[in-house]
Amino acid sequence: MGIDGQSGRWTLRTRQVLDFLQFWASRNRSAASDLSGMLREYARKFPQMGSRDRKEWSMGVYQALRAQRILKSADYAPWEQALAVGLIAMHGEEHPWVAFMKQQYTFPTDLMSVMQEFSHRGFPYGDLISPRVVADTNPQDLAEGTYGEERWLQEQGLPGMAWLRIRKGYETVLEDRIHSKGWTTPLKFTLKHPSALQAWAMPLGLALNDLEGYKEGWFEMQDRSCQRLVECMPEHADGRWLDACAGSGGKTLLLHEAYPDLQWFVTDSREAILQELSRRFQRAGWRNYSRALADWLSLEPAELGSFPSQFDGVLLDAPCSGSGSWRNHPHLQLLGPQMNPKEFAEKQMRMLVRLWSRVRSGGYLLYATCSVYACENEDVVKAFLASKEDSHLHFDRYLNASPQGGDTMFTALIQKK
Repeated sequence: MGIDGQSGRWTLRTRQVLDFLQFWASRNRSAASDLSGMLREYARKFPQMGSRDRKEWSMGVYQALRAQRILKSADYAPWEQALAVGLIAMHGEEHPWVAFMKQQYTFPTDLMSVMQEFSHRGFPYGDLISPRVVADTNPQDLAEGTYGEERWLQEQGLPGMAWLRIRKGYETVLEDRIHSKGWTTPLKFTLKHPSALQAWAMPLGLALNDLEGYKEGWFEMQDRSCQRLVECMPEHADGRWLDACAGSGGKTLLLHEAYPDLQWFVTDSREAILQELSRRFQRAGWRNYSRALADWLSLEPAELGSFPSQFDGVLLDAPCSGSGSWRNHPHLQLLGPQMNPKEFAEKQMRMLVRLWSRVRSGGYLLYATCSVYACENEDVVKAFLASKEDSHLHFDRYLNASPQGGDTMFTALIQKK
């Protein structure tokens, strides 16, 4: 069927995308940051949309947001231009939706050259991005050609990948389930760790949560850079560990599988998140852990009940700007200027100092953020080390999975003398 035969489909899809983007842009910063929630809310207006329609629509929204960050820096701001450019970047000039939009709208002929020329601009606080994001990138993860900050920024304007962490023993049966769906064979990466855990990459937009095995805990949704946290643990990790900002527990589950003999204690400042953590742990078949509600930024002492006073290791996945994970959350690249990374740095330092007292002599503190800003990462670590004579830095590094469609993280392993 030609373009004319599908014009009704593309007319509706374009209107749905543009209406949603106006709806999103009209919200205040805190509401607009919940893009997935707003997509669900808006989709209820169109109960007749099938799975293909929803996928096309949400993909169009994400692509328009990715393009808008770049086009705004070149004074090309209308949403219909952003949608067209985003679709071209993903599908090329010949896609029927692109052809339809060219029939309906008048666009500057240089839109795509603008994307190429200005793709390094518009990223919030670009002058604060650490040069080590590039310097620390593993050469084996790069295709041919040079890799610099401009290429990293270009990658932030393109769709990434959906990442799975596969539980050992379920690799074969899970791949069979993927093939039965007619989906593309996943790209596979083995972590550099004795556990040999596998990270799989799949295209975005697949209903992975509906895949058989998800509810049974055969796999978890987790970015490759996050999974590489197992490569940053002490060589002989043992004893009792505290995950101080556990969130819904993804990193704790990862480290539990890689180090099954560790005894884990988890805290977070949000009760609802801890309840989700418990449900997630139960799905994975893990019940031998302890949890408590604690806010490590509060001036009040943490009431941890029967928790030990000190630990062999503390994981601090610190609150941060999240700038290293904005590739698959492109709306935050537009809202990011309202989120000052230097304010996070002050909070991160307070948490490091407070949690240091919970590390026993000879124990470790593993610091992590999903930020690419030096002020939240190596600068915080440097200031902390200068303030603590009993601290020793084993290493700090960026884990850049952007060349494979993933996020970028920073980690530092600090030992108490």
